[in-house]
Amino acid sequence: MKSPISLTENHQQEALIKTKVNEKTEEINHLFQTNDVSHTSLNEEMKWLQSLIEMRCKELFLEEETELNVAFEVPESPKSNDESPYSITVNAHQLTAIDRVILALGVASAHYPSILKTFIQIEESSSAFAIEAGGEYNKANRSFKPTFQTALFLLAGKDLSLWSHYSAQLIKGSILLKNDIIYNRSSTEFIHGKIELDTAYLNYFLSGQKPQLDHGSYFPGTLYKSNLTMDDIILEDNVRAQIKPVGHYIKALENGFFKSNDHSFKSGFIALFYGAPGTGKTMLAGILANTYGIDMYHVDLSQVVSKYIGETEKNLEVLFNRLQGKNCMLFFDEADALFGKRSDVKDAHDRYANQEVSYLLQRIEKFDGLTILASNFENNMDDAFKRRIDVSINVIRPTENTRESLWKHYLPKNITFENENLLKHLAKEYSYTGSNIRNIMKNVTIALHDRNETIITHSLLSTYLMIENEKAFGKNQSRLSPFVQKSE
Repeated sequence: MKSPISLTENHQQEALIKTKVNEKTEEINHLFQTNDVSHTSLNEEMKWLQSLIEMRCKELFLEEETELNVAFEVPESPKSNDESPYSITVNAHQLTAIDRVILALGVASAHYPSILKTFIQIEESSSAFAIEAGGEYNKANRSFKPTFQTALFLLAGKDLSLWSHYSAQLIKGSILLKNDIIYNRSSTEFIHGKIELDTAYLNYFLSGQKPQLDHGSYFPGTLYKSNLTMDDIILEDNVRAQIKPVGHYIKALENGFFKSNDHSFKSGFIALFYGAPGTGKTMLAGILANTYGIDMYHVDLSQVVSKYIGETEKNLEVLFNRLQGKNCMLFFDEADALFGKRSDVKDAHDRYANQEVSYLLQRIEKFDGLTILASNFENNMDDAFKRRIDVSINVIRPTENTRESLWKHYLPKNITFENENLLKHLAKEYSYTGSNIRNIMKNVTIALHDRNETIITHSLLSTYLMIENEKAFGKNQSRLSPFVQKSE
């Protein structure tokens, strides 16, 4: 017979719970009313959660002989009919009862943990409590972190059929987890995972600042913003011609081409930008995104690639799932780290590395947006993957004429070269990329500012040319091409 607390003690527990609830009610009434964003629905949700906690904790400690005479009904969830961020989230995702409880627990845990103090008080008076209600109690700091079992406990209580019902919904998949509003980082059983609310959504509920698609510390990508246009980048004519299919694809995606029944083409599109470092591959991708009005998400490989088996695929799944159907650009820099050639299997490491590439081949084909891969060498890519690339563009090193245009492009308005011959010499003798030229011009301009001068001379340039030569062409390559000053 399970009765850790006597009936007298039970009444004391009820009194304690009731007192705490009354003390908190006024606090909850004024909760989150600190700015212009309406928090009425969030306020009501917290009170609803508090009533659930009160009811279930009361039920938990009833003597078994009295249980059959007491009926416990889950209080009806509040109406979310205002225009607050919380109501918008509840209605937009059509949250079920179990999702409502999970979200409320996530908010309470992250922002108002005193709502959960009842769990702590009973945990400290009865070791049997954790078995029923789940959660993680920290004795050192007297904190309680709700788990998914806590949500089941609040909705189902001691009703095993309801436990099965709501558990089945969680197994099927919570929309909160699918949209990364709530995280479950448990490496063991799902039910024991702590309910973790994404910080961006907590900020949204409190301040009204809507989360971007790259929200959350677990998302391995960052929104890349560029205000540059095609007029701000200097490209070889053949490169400009080769990138046109990318623009055509973005327009086709927006005008519904891929929703037509007249063809069977998939809506995804893969482009490979390859060429030497500093030729502007990332800048070009950002300009294309800005030009055609789509968001570009730069993948952080340090957050994607993992030495642990299966973790790389899991990280990429988060990436693809969140951006699916969003008409955006996914940009992989140094893509050969992920999409590199598969090797002969010599050990377990080779086998799992090959499995990662195979997973990517299948997963990227399902992505319905634009994927741009950047690599220094085209041949670094896996052959099977290269066959799936829709367009491959060699972003070549700038030619002499283009280099001259780049030197002029990075020349500040109030600065001039000592003569035209120096400009011609730089363009002819140094096969720099745009990045190299930008670095030199930045350092030279700073030096001129320090000297309060406006004329770029070869002697001033020499130091920075040597530095950039070694960076661009390797060690011991800092020597300069002789410059003979010609009379004008």
